[in-house]
Amino acid sequence: MQMDGTYVGSVVLSGLSIVFLALVLLILFVWLMDKVFKAVNGAKKKAPAPKEELKAAPVAPAPTPAPVVEDGISDEVVAVIAAAVAAMGAESGKTFKLTGIKRSSGSRRGVWGNAGAAENTRPF
Repeated sequence: MQMDGTYVGSVVLSGLSIVFLALVLLILFVWLMDKVFKAVNGAKKKAPAPKEELKAAPVAPAPTPAPVVEDGISDEVVAVIAAAVAAMGAESGKTFKLTGIKRSSGSRRGVWGNAGAAENTRPF
């Protein structure tokens, strides 16, 4: 069976137009869903304004005690650990408090060696 050029051209043209029409419809659907979800989330975030008589003066937070640090751990290491904990809390939107720092005891490999062994022996 031999096909002439007009038949092939019309099939290709109609196929391309259907694909691009479907893509445009998908883009419009995703855009519309974005607007709907933003409207729903915006409605949830808006809380009623507190009454004037319920407003209190801001209270200063209580000072947090310094973490308990084991002997032999330098101040620089404590500062780096505290910064890492603060960064981890800022990333998740939570506030963490460092209460103590002590050396790990136990295995011959150390913490990083144990983490590497666990990573490489974890089943798929």
